[in-house]
Amino acid sequence: MLARPGAAPAPAGDMHHSRARTLGSRPAEAVTTYVTALTVGVTTAKHPECKRGLATNIAASLARHSAVSARVCVVDADPYALDVTTRLPVGGPVLEDFARANAPAAARVARVGAPWPVAVLPCGGGPVARVHLAAEPALRELRDAFDLVVCDVPGGPSGPGLALGARLELLDWLVLAVTPNRSAVAATSHFLELFQTARDRGDIGSVKLAVVCTGDENSCDLSTSEVERLLEVGVAGRIPQLWGRSEPNRGFGAALAIPELDDAVYDLFTAFREGRDHQRRLVVL
Repeated sequence: MLARPGAAPAPAGDMHHSRARTLGSRPAEAVTTYVTALTVGVTTAKHPECKRGLATNIAASLARHSAVSARVCVVDADPYALDVTTRLPVGGPVLEDFARANAPAAARVARVGAPWPVAVLPCGGGPVARVHLAAEPALRELRDAFDLVVCDVPGGPSGPGLALGARLELLDWLVLAVTPNRSAVAATSHFLELFQTARDRGDIGSVKLAVVCTGDENSCDLSTSEVERLLEVGVAGRIPQLWGRSEPNRGFGAALAIPELDDAVYDLFTAFREGRDHQRRLVVL
């Protein structure tokens, strides 16, 4: 069984505070205004709809409601779905450009949304091998230029290897999105077994894993507690896909005005921040 850690204080020097900004509907809770190089990948075990729109809306919600603003970047590293690229169409460099000898600087990455811009590095839809080749130099460059990098990565029944090849150590956290229905939960259980095996072999570095329930009102056959019971792991929380599925949300639409969504993103972000010093452990909150 995977462990549920207790809360841990942020390491010294990791957080830089200025005047607090509130997020969602909780006036008593504040968002930390600066996070150094926190890199979060978003994947799923089988069904692409489980993570549809998740990376975009995590990044956009945090950018809109905290002072990290322009220091949030979302990366599309999934050449199969191209979800971020579709939702946030921009010009400028694409991920595959970082596989070149003269890779672009982070300052050239396009930004969308005002007055809380998010930097967007789209995917050119190239072969997955080239995306893997570009991921390492791109993420290393972006970690130096932004405070929070959210990376949408491929999912699938092959487990963690497809997410970023063998380079999961580039991430601090890997979010494993699951729609609360039995088919998605069964695929997630298999993914967790593969992740544990890869962890035991030392193949995936110290990346920490968090299971997150997604879905909308039409796709939630199970409660979060039932998902936890079936998976035998803790669930970090639920981020409802309130932005819809039929039309792409451009990242700053009505979904970001829904307190339930913003509070869920805040809770997940806080869990990541507090768990960053749990090194070399498999962590499922």
